[in-house]
Amino acid sequence: AIEIITPDNLFRMERTEDGWTMPSRGHYPVRAEYLAELDAGLSSLSYAAALTNDPARFDRLGVDDPATGGSGTSLVITDADGNRLASLIVGDTRGDDRLYIRTGRQERAFAVQGSLPDIADPGRWLGLDFFNIDPARIARAFIVPETGPAYILERESPATRNFDLTSPLSWQLITAGAANGVASAGARVRFRDVGEASADAGAPLALHRASTFDGLVYEYRFYRVDGAIRAHISVDAGNHDVMDEASRLRRNAQGYWFEISADAYERMTRPLEQAAARSVTPVTE
Repeated sequence: AIEIITPDNLFRMERTEDGWTMPSRGHYPVRAEYLAELDAGLSSLSYAAALTNDPARFDRLGVDDPATGGSGTSLVITDADGNRLASLIVGDTRGDDRLYIRTGRQERAFAVQGSLPDIADPGRWLGLDFFNIDPARIARAFIVPETGPAYILERESPATRNFDLTSPLSWQLITAGAANGVASAGARVRFRDVGEASADAGAPLALHRASTFDGLVYEYRFYRVDGAIRAHISVDAGNHDVMDEASRLRRNAQGYWFEISADAYERMTRPLEQAAARSVTPVTE
């Protein structure tokens, strides 16, 4: 197992029969390539100099213990029986190939040559930037905001710059490109957190569904939980060409909720009145 403590976070990664997962995030899979980066980084570290053994000076190097309010990052690696294989407090860096550490809670700091990847962000370990679709592929979006009418945006081809408002017909876009942002806002999203989704989440606050010209369809259903916005994501393939892509995205998304920022939520569910106005001329829907 790998346990990481930062001034703001504590998380643990465990090796299971299905690979490495993070129990506190609904056993969401940990990205193998980042584990390999950590292994390579630890192997690259070499002694450079012994520094202070005065605990009052550890904060200057960033190696004071985060478990007691310090600014360092604690890294503990154990085997299957719980025996410690490595224990470090990682502090500040100097340049690209030097950093300060303490080992095994020793009361002395060291300078070492080498570098480590960013280990403090749980989202990076989990690869929460997996939803990455080229916005130029988006052909159609169906938006159900928290307030106001649902609406549909469409464009004829990837070469068409702007989305048209095709429903409701009684509204007209304020400018030609007024809806471009909301139509493609769900294509590339970096999630903030993840956990196991409830089977009965209830009615969503809002919805964002989009489809690409080559047949990929994805849908975000949004819920507010403890003040945060969580999205449940579904993905389908409209034709054979995108089946592999849809399968990969489903493997990452199915059965989990994903926390998104307030800004991302606003961009994906923007009320129609912010991009369009009611037509002064009566229109038959």
